[in-house]
Amino acid sequence: MTERVRVGFIGAGAISTLHARGYVDNPTGELYAVADPAPGVAQARADEWGAQKVYTDYRELLADPDVDAVEILLPHHLHLPITLEALEAGKHVSLQKPMAITVDEGRQIAAAAAGSDLTFRVFENYRTYEPYMRARSMIEAGEIGDPVSIRIKTIFGKGKGGWTMSEESMEWRLDAARGGPAWMILDYGFHITSIVTYFMGPVETVHAMADTSAGIDRFTGAPSVISWKHEGSERFGNWDMLTLPEFMVRTSYYPVDEWLEITGTRGVVWVTHCTADLLGQPPVIVYRDGEMRSYSDMVTDWGDSFRRGGHVFTGAIAAGTQPELDGEEAVHALAFALAAVKSAVEGREVTIAEM
Repeated sequence: MTERVRVGFIGAGAISTLHARGYVDNPTGELYAVADPAPGVAQARADEWGAQKVYTDYRELLADPDVDAVEILLPHHLHLPITLEALEAGKHVSLQKPMAITVDEGRQIAAAAAGSDLTFRVFENYRTYEPYMRARSMIEAGEIGDPVSIRIKTIFGKGKGGWTMSEESMEWRLDAARGGPAWMILDYGFHITSIVTYFMGPVETVHAMADTSAGIDRFTGAPSVISWKHEGSERFGNWDMLTLPEFMVRTSYYPVDEWLEITGTRGVVWVTHCTADLLGQPPVIVYRDGEMRSYSDMVTDWGDSFRRGGHVFTGAIAAGTQPELDGEEAVHALAFALAAVKSAVEGREVTIAEM
């Protein structure tokens, strides 16, 4: 392997502009190649980012012996075949979430990764968002005692500033064959299911109520209320998700924000914002033993989590370690999201085991 890990992007759509931040001032890796079939897109991105090679066919990128690793940034139905091809080609893989659109596909990816000597992770930028990292460190240090519950609130609104999703992007997300079912629970929701397990560990059972009036193949997953029980303990959680088209969200990114509350036997920790800054509060607030403390000494820009995520990926390859969200844990987060979809559709509690 080269002294610095040479990374190729497979896919150069809108989200790739955030992933590119992971290779600015990266001590262990560089963005070396870009592949995208759209005319002129790969070249334009490479010129912008300083990548050395350009491909319109990702297979040519995978055949390039100078590429050590890839970030797969494609619609969800392409994750399984191209991840398998990348591993077969001997490339380390960072796969955009969600890892797949079915649990069976996820298991195939996880098995292929486990059977190789390559580094594989599902990229989940919430796990490299500094307020979440700080909150978990506090919890692990015993700041709130033993965690017993987690509560998450999500509001999708209209953005004041920030991005809008293109018609093309929304089209494939709303197509169950390409984007999977209920994109707000599976696509966006993978952020939530993975961060729940990040803080509280594996989930055992899930119950969801959602508006399915658009039909099984077309409902988005919001509004919804999703609750769950964690494995092997009396620990519970719930997630309330709303879409409010007239609700203004101050944002530099997508018009959505989320905040969470984790209660322990001695206190509570809140992370007050993530994708945006709807509440305008200090990012981390802790209650313990009758006292409230606020913490603001951290980077709260959501986009910075992509910078950290890129550094984590190449750093792990260089060190021979496993970054966050390996195949097994990613399959669990996927099963959690799909169990919520199944529960909403069937109107019953669903176990992760049956997924």
